[in-house]
Amino acid sequence: MSEDWINKGAYLLDLGDFEKALECFERVTIEEPLNAHAWYQRGIASRRLWNYEEAVHSFDKAIELDPSNADAWRNRGAVLNDLGRHEEALESSEKSMAIDPTNARNWIVRGFAQHNLSKYEDAVISYARAIELNPFGAEGRRAWNNRGASLDNLRRHEDAIDSYEEAIMIDPFDAYAWNNKGVAQSALGRHEEAIRCFDKAIEIQPGYTTAWKNKGVALQALGRDKDAKAIMGLARKLELDPQ
Repeated sequence: MSEDWINKGAYLLDLGDFEKALECFERVTIEEPLNAHAWYQRGIASRRLWNYEEAVHSFDKAIELDPSNADAWRNRGAVLNDLGRHEEALESSEKSMAIDPTNARNWIVRGFAQHNLSKYEDAVISYARAIELNPFGAEGRRAWNNRGASLDNLRRHEDAIDSYEEAIMIDPFDAYAWNNKGVAQSALGRHEEAIRCFDKAIEIQPGYTTAWKNKGVALQALGRDKDAKAIMGLARKLELDPQ
């Protein structure tokens, strides 16, 4: 019976019905509190609902019942990153990597924690390993994009642009990669090229206020103050009313 509820919850997760999925997993954890998989899935559903503290609690229970679950350690790390608890996230990702060092997602979570702890060189290494393991698909795109962000923080802007371009090759509709590429271009003084990148990000995601603001900064750097002011005003309006 518990497997039926877990399978139903997993199906609802795939459909995006996170609240009903959570109800399925909670039913199992109440009836079978030693069911590690149910706790793990409860953590996944809780995170999808932005209930991060509850997600950490669920992953802690899953790990307590099955310490060898690399996915639980990794997702615990991801949620701790969501909460800004990056030291703990790094420790959790290290646990997941010790169990399964060939999973690119473990390296991505590790790199994200390192980046947010200003350990940019370490983050670049983690993302490079993730790319080596899975250079394509969603994981590869994320690793390339995040690698670029860490390289930007190291002022290695040309290398960062190369990373963003790899992410864009995987997914030409990645607004974040286009925006980040524009930021790197601006850092190199290539403001016209940066504006083209920001425009592409905005075309893909019209409500992306960060891209609008970055475009305004680039316009200002080109001495186009009137245009910059108009763009910044539009960005403020979008922040107040995303619709």
